[in-house]
Amino acid sequence: MVESIRLTFRLHRFELLILAGFTALVVVAALVVAGRLDGLGYGPCAQVMETYTRSCEVLAQRFYAMDSREATPVLTLAAMLPYAFGLFLGAPIVAREIERGTTRLAWSIAPSRLRWYILRTAPIVVVVVLLAFVAGMAADRLFAARSPGVDISNAFDGYGYRGGLLAVQALVITAGALGLGTVVGRLLPTIIIALVLGILGIDLVGKLHEQYTRREAIIVADDGEIRGARYIDQFFELPDGRLVGWNELAEIDPAAMESEMGPQYPMVALVVPGERYREVEAREAIVLTGIAAVMLIGAGVIVRRRRPG
Repeated sequence: MVESIRLTFRLHRFELLILAGFTALVVVAALVVAGRLDGLGYGPCAQVMETYTRSCEVLAQRFYAMDSREATPVLTLAAMLPYAFGLFLGAPIVAREIERGTTRLAWSIAPSRLRWYILRTAPIVVVVVLLAFVAGMAADRLFAARSPGVDISNAFDGYGYRGGLLAVQALVITAGALGLGTVVGRLLPTIIIALVLGILGIDLVGKLHEQYTRREAIIVADDGEIRGARYIDQFFELPDGRLVGWNELAEIDPAAMESEMGPQYPMVALVVPGERYREVEAREAIVLTGIAAVMLIGAGVIVRRRRPG
């Protein structure tokens, strides 16, 4: 078993070194930028807006300029990691061997195709999840630095682009690329199809989960400082207590929409409180992990049944 795992790492040595180096670069950059943002000392200004001074305004300009210039590119790279792992580590596991014809020999001498599949797959999946988790934790730290005054463990800031969800996304994209590889049997088409389906699939799961989460949202005053909550929608509150959107208000009270000052009705927001972040994150992670498990099992079944060529 040890020799088989070592062989697996040797077969993917180039990809592993490149992606591990890329992950290390993202992690170091995230920690450095987070430290630089913290070093500006903007936190107290962001927390106590009532005592906002001219010096706070200067700090805010520097803070948001650094955030845009340095933090945003780093977080963009971190968001790309799950796709990089899936396409360049997950796709080649079976597809490249089928394309090269090495499965004919490997499957003929292996005691069990399923055992061969597990020994080829498990080490790569473990490495992918670990590397993506480290990157997710670094992204967590950076999001905390760019959201001063917010308890990031109880806030939806950067939801889906940090923490454990980054690792789960890497897992599901790797599993999907691996499964496609067992069907397609060619590396380049597998990478292209996996990229398209990965983007669409992650987006679809996120939107479906958001619709489910919408049912758990609550109404709060929209005072512009709903920090940490997951914003769902915005409404006007009429004198009779009804909540209406912009289009409905235009039908009910056209004059309010034509006023130079805009509608004067109180505004409320539909939000999921930040305290529910961990619960919502865990639920989406469970769904994505289940999808990944199904795809990994399906790929194993295909490996057992398909012809080597």
